[in-house]
Amino acid sequence: MKNRSTRRRFMKRAALLPTTVTIFANGSWNKVARAAESKIDRAHLGGVRRPSGVRQTDILFDRSSYTAFPHIERLEGDEILIVFRQAPRQKRVRHTHPSSIITVMRSYDLGETWETKDATQLAAGGGQEFAPIYLGQGHVGGLLAMHEVVPVVDAGRSGIPHRHEYEYPFSNVGGFWCWSDNYGLTWQLHHAVLFAPGLQTCAAPIKLESGKLLAPCYGGLADDEAASNVLYHSDDYGKTWSGQMVITRGSKNTRSYYEPCLLELRPDHLLGMHRMGQSQNKRDGLFWRNESMDGGKTWSDPVETDILSGACPRLLKLSDGRVLLTYGRRYPPYGIYARISSDGGTTWGETAWLLRETPNGDQGYSSSLEIKPGRIFTTCYAQNAEAVTGITGTFWDLPQG
Repeated sequence: MKNRSTRRRFMKRAALLPTTVTIFANGSWNKVARAAESKIDRAHLGGVRRPSGVRQTDILFDRSSYTAFPHIERLEGDEILIVFRQAPRQKRVRHTHPSSIITVMRSYDLGETWETKDATQLAAGGGQEFAPIYLGQGHVGGLLAMHEVVPVVDAGRSGIPHRHEYEYPFSNVGGFWCWSDNYGLTWQLHHAVLFAPGLQTCAAPIKLESGKLLAPCYGGLADDEAASNVLYHSDDYGKTWSGQMVITRGSKNTRSYYEPCLLELRPDHLLGMHRMGQSQNKRDGLFWRNESMDGGKTWSDPVETDILSGACPRLLKLSDGRVLLTYGRRYPPYGIYARISSDGGTTWGETAWLLRETPNGDQGYSSSLEIKPGRIFTTCYAQNAEAVTGITGTFWDLPQG
């Protein structure tokens, strides 16, 4: 399969044609008109409030590194695993580097302190992002977005072309399933399966109530010039994976989709949220959503939401049944925000909850845990006052439903 996508949308602009779409709503099909093709007021955010109980922490800021794309997963008791990408810090932000690695750290006290001196690594030389899931009994799996990256001077003999002026020569290897049998303490090289060649992963896999694993991915399909969001499933905890199932199909005549995030609302009823770009009508940055009623085999047509981000969505089902969406807003006013839905993601309320202000749009890729009922811990990456990019943590209280 020839892939025309990279980790951060190195693609031509596509066009958008007027369409009408359908969605699932309360278990039935309803015909709705797509959002009006009007220019987005990117300065407008609506009602913004700060949640109660906010406490900010800095998990890791390393002056020598560009540290980004964190994911957190609770293991057992008060232990939390955090993984993120690190690459040498340079004047210009690059999405590729020969020294890029995935760093693995842990906290034994629900995020209060972190074992920074005992961090380990995986995916040396091109690890872009790793999103874990804990499956019990010490078994940690995860989705790895992997590149091959070489120095510019070695592009010729490596066979990897230097296509992008501000990137290193790289090849998009694809999405891997990697696993550890000892709580993520070690990652053996043979514990890796390339299941999505030429595509990229971003959000964590999910485990359905049936026990099936779903892995969301994105990238170009066949000779399409636009990116689509797809998923694969496994019935044997990642040893083997199914063929590709399309969640949202991009088109050069409509838009591209990236970085899908999935959540099981009820058995086999799934919510999908999607980053969107490359649209002709200049409405890039808004999240789109759709649903599946059969465990991901088929999906409703995606529809536009009013949530403006410019980065990826992240979902969490709360203990009270509501759904939490966290995201980085890459337009002023910059920050890490949360929205809460009481109807399974059909609507998201009128309040955008500001979790953390950021100095610019180089941020986002949040990940959250409900560490106890009503108390959330959210990580993201962002710059500090000294323009060093690192991993942050925010403790905060959920607003009442």
